[in-house]
Amino acid sequence: MTQPHRILLIKPSSFGDIVHCLPTLAALKCRWPTVEIDWVVKREWAGLLAEHPMLRRVIHFPGTTIEGLSTWRRLGREKYDMVIDLQGLLRSGLFAALTGCPIRVGFFDGREGSPWFYTDKIKVSENIMHAVDRNLDLVRQIGVTPQSVVTFPVPDGSREQTWLDGLWRQFGIEVGETVCVIHPAARWETKRWPADRFAQLADGLAAAERFSVIIVGGQSQADQINETLGQMTRPALNLAGKTSLLQLAALLRRADLLVTSDSGPMHLAAAVGTPVVGIFGPTDPRRVGPYGNGHVVLRKDIDCSHCTRRACARDALCMKAIGVDEIKDAVLAIANRARNRLPIHGTRVEERE
Repeated sequence: MTQPHRILLIKPSSFGDIVHCLPTLAALKCRWPTVEIDWVVKREWAGLLAEHPMLRRVIHFPGTTIEGLSTWRRLGREKYDMVIDLQGLLRSGLFAALTGCPIRVGFFDGREGSPWFYTDKIKVSENIMHAVDRNLDLVRQIGVTPQSVVTFPVPDGSREQTWLDGLWRQFGIEVGETVCVIHPAARWETKRWPADRFAQLADGLAAAERFSVIIVGGQSQADQINETLGQMTRPALNLAGKTSLLQLAALLRRADLLVTSDSGPMHLAAAVGTPVVGIFGPTDPRRVGPYGNGHVVLRKDIDCSHCTRRACARDALCMKAIGVDEIKDAVLAIANRARNRLPIHGTRVEERE
């Protein structure tokens, strides 16, 4: 393919899905170092991409008709050589078409009729594959060979490091302590481990020798997080709703591990190389689990696993079947590995009846 001058990436949401697309951005810049890339993203997630060195600019996905008309007029003047829609929904496909770009690339099996708007419909492998590899397979078929080592270009700015250094001093986190970040929330109720179990886990770790526990989450998840905090009996540093996305990335990069269900922070932690203890139920970790090495995923092999439903008719059986001690054992194993500088192996998925 001829060297494009300007590319538009469309991936408005959600948090974890945006993280999954970062290796695609890296692959495009590696293949065409001088190409200018813009990224269309929802305003709430734009902070992760703000001032990104691989992007020319970040464009907010329109939330209203008026915003849409204004954005459409502006994009029509950009003269993109290629638009790549990694969202694969009706609104993203239509957005691609409205740019007027002559080359519009998207998934052959995009949902809601989105392929109607593509000039190049890419059929990726039908095998079970992670979302990161699925995105890379799409651009591979337009001549962009992925790097031998998949990289996630998450900025690690000096401002975030200064903030983090101050946080460590303020709360007396010492060298040699194991910093365990816990994200006790989820966008779907069916993906959420019970609040009382998160509380038991946090209390148990806070009581352990040389462990610091930090709670994170978004402002919109305040009710879920407060439910966990209200049942804890030991102190933990609560940063829920108090960090920017880049501050969260810096925190996860410095932490020793993260405990969470299937969530955006899980994918961000994996992206910056921090081990994850992932608690899974209705979603498939082979497709959306923490990417890379050194992670532990726990899920129960029961008949309704991987249902991908947001509403459960069986009282969240798959999530409630996972006990606190199982999660704590996984945390301590990762902590011991870090303290003894043992090698990191691949993701381990434990399925227990």
